[in-house]
Amino acid sequence: MKKQKTTTIEENNTTHKSLFDRLSEEIIFTILDFLDQSNPRDKKSFSLVCKTFYVIESKHRKTLKPLRSDHLPSILNRYPQISTLNLTLCPRVTDSALSGVAASVGDSLRSVDLSRSRFFTGSGLAALVAGCRNLTELDLSNATELRDAAAAAIAEARNLERLWLARCKLITDIGIGCIAVGCPKLKLISLKWCLGIGDLGVGLVAVKCKEIRSLDLSYLPITNKCLPAIVKLQYLEELILEGCFGINDDGLVAINQGSNSLNVLLIVEYD
Repeated sequence: MKKQKTTTIEENNTTHKSLFDRLSEEIIFTILDFLDQSNPRDKKSFSLVCKTFYVIESKHRKTLKPLRSDHLPSILNRYPQISTLNLTLCPRVTDSALSGVAASVGDSLRSVDLSRSRFFTGSGLAALVAGCRNLTELDLSNATELRDAAAAAIAEARNLERLWLARCKLITDIGIGCIAVGCPKLKLISLKWCLGIGDLGVGLVAVKCKEIRSLDLSYLPITNKCLPAIVKLQYLEELILEGCFGINDDGLVAINQGSNSLNVLLIVEYD
């Protein structure tokens, strides 16, 4: 009797295993999507059930937000197919770390957030862009040490659509001009507090990046001279001119009369 019972249990386990194996990855991914909506920790529990679940969960995960940059090699080895990498919890990200990201993830990576990170340079960005050719979003806000050489590296990201450069105060018209020429697919660009960029650089962005929907020029030392190029942007929906005291009433009238697509115009009222 004991032998028969053992045989029955083994047969049941085999049956359950074969039933699960019949499910396609797409169906299992759908199940994991529901786990994302309920509790992210559920996916971790799922991955610990067996080796098969572990592998499937690794393939399914598309977003990573590591706590420390020195964990990146092991994390990326497990999750090589991520599309979004959020490094805002990693204050120290070196050029070698960015090179490692490019080597591990490659073309599957589409979005990188470095807005809270330091210690990387144009060399690291060049490696990241060269290895991740499908990159569409890049947040470099608060990278106050980046210069025009770094901007030239960013310009190699030909598929870039969204770029944040807030407080990159050392980037000049030359650097933003390189980006404008190299990244014509840009739909959003934030140049807030980029004090080295003036009318020339903004004009180049407006002339070369025809698909821009959102343009943040807050606190730039610009004047009415750059507005004729801006109002010609056919798809511009949002224009932020907060703190642009070089733009006067005549400039605002020109924007009002020249742009047909603009939905949001943010300025600062002053006496």
